[in-house]
Order: sequence, then structure tokens, then C-alpha cells
Amino acid sequence: MLTDIIIENWKSSAKGYATKISELFDMGYPAWTVKTTYKYGVAIPFSGVHQVNETFAGAKLYSDTISLKGESVDALLLVTDLDEIKSPFAALCAELISPGKDGEQRRSIESDPVLWWTEWKELLGNRNVDERIYDVLGELCAVYYLSTHGESPIWNGPNHSTYDIDCEDDYYEVKSTTSRKKKHITLSNQFQLDPPDGKKLYLLFCQFELSQKGLYIDDMVEKLVTQGYSRASLEESLSRAGLERGKSSRRRCYILHAMTKYVVDDEFPAIRKKSFIGGDLPKGVESITYTVSLDGIEGTVLEQSNEEEIQNN
Repeated sequence: MLTDIIIENWKSSAKGYATKISELFDMGYPAWTVKTTYKYGVAIPFSGVHQVNETFAGAKLYSDTISLKGESVDALLLVTDLDEIKSPFAALCAELISPGKDGEQRRSIESDPVLWWTEWKELLGNRNVDERIYDVLGELCAVYYLSTHGESPIWNGPNHSTYDIDCEDDYYEVKSTTSRKKKHITLSNQFQLDPPDGKKLYLLFCQFELSQKGLYIDDMVEKLVTQGYSRASLEESLSRAGLERGKSSRRRCYILHAMTKYVVDDEFPAIRKKSFIGGDLPKGVESITYTVSLDGIEGTVLEQSNEEEIQNN
């Protein structure tokens, strides 16, 4: 049984080596078990166009170049560092490397490993949670808009700074939604919309729709690099946001229907320090999350999609 062969290889193999699964090689479908100091798993040859980098519940599926007896091989690897789940993880590894009838399963995985990964995540009972990709996409779109309109914005979003974007004279907070009807924002920092001293504060509200074509994170990275931003710095920030290079979610497309700018002043509905006696939260209250409706608040539309153009693309 393939699962037993995988487990036995993990037990007998030295750390830092890949072991050929002879039974699959003899069938013409190369596969290896791999074992490092902290991780173990399997690998199969892979020459996909896109880099793969997916994680879930302690397991990682990724593409990389591995060395096998001095020869470099482009491979797809499934590994984990959780020692207590060897048997169930071996069953998942067996599914990855099994050729299936006439090699159909192997060809399917090689053509779209992320689809195989997504289906298994759902089957294991933890459905894909929306990583709110559009939140990060909204911040990148805002940085790009400002940089192409005379500003020199600094992206603070993944750094957990008070405000998402820092310009010379202004701060910008960016909120995004995929709802075209409700213009609501949720604040998890009670002083997030408290205008700072010496600078103006604006809210940029982005309304997205999931689409087959449109804007996506990898595309915005390229656009920002053309504006002079450091690719390494952008990648570091995206990694802090859990969006490492190669993640399929970075290629998820959205239409930006509108980006609207609001002035956050004393009239803007928000919780501020002055909302509390002495500027502090009531004793015993550690945090506040609240929702603000933008309906009826005057804003300036900075970007708006051309519906006819989108349908024709």
C-alpha cells in the first residue's frame, strides 16, 4: 500500500535526503519521499508556469528546485512539521503522488496543483476562508493612485501602524468591500479614525467585485515597481500579511467599481479619544469594534470603473 511505503521511507531515511519510491518509478511516474531536520513529506516533478506556495493546517504545498544525487529537479512538494499526524498526512501524500488510472490524476495535479489543494481543504472540513484579499488589494490600489497623482505614499498596512498610508501632509485609512449596496466600514481600533495633530486624515473606500478579469495583487506589485517602489520591500510587507510570493490568492481578480475619498474631520462619525472622559477607555474595557455607515456622507469619487469597457474585455 502506498501509504505504508511512504511512512516506512520516512522512518528509514536519513534527514536531508529524498528517497525514490521505486514502485511509482517502475510505472513511469517519478515520486520521492523527503525528510529534513524538521519536516517530512513527498515530492513529484513539476514544471508549472506559476509558482505554488499554499499552506493549511500545518501542511505546505509548494514548488521548488530540489537536488537529487547532484541533479537539480523542479518539483512540487507537500510537507509538514507536525510529527504526531504521520499516518493521516501519509494518506494525503499518497493522494498527491498517486498516478491514478492511466496517469490521469498525476496529469491533473501537474496541470493545476492549487485546484487539487483547494478541493482537499474543503473535504477536510475547513472550507476556504476568504482571506479578504481585497483589503490588501485596496491598499495597493490606493498607494498606486496616490503615487500617480503627485504624492509619495508610504504603505504601512501590514506593519500594523495606526494609518494604512503615510504621505507628507496627509494620512490615509483604506477600507474595502465586495458589497455594492452597503457602504459600511468596520473599525477594530477605537482610535483609527481619530485625526492626528499636524496632518489631515482621509478615508479611501474601495468597492470591489470578484471577477474573472481585473486587478490582482501580483499585477499591482508590478505597477508599483514601475513607480519606483522596491520589489523586495513590497514582498516583505505582503509576507507579513500572509501573502507570500506564489500564493494563488495573489492572482485572484477583482473589478474596482469605485474608490471614494472622505475627509475625516470632527464631523465624521467615529469614536475618538474625546469621546471618553480623560481620553481613555472606561475602566475594564480593553477594545471596541464598531461599524460606520458612509451613506449620506459627502465623498469624492477618485476612480470609477467603466462597466461597458469591463464587459468587453
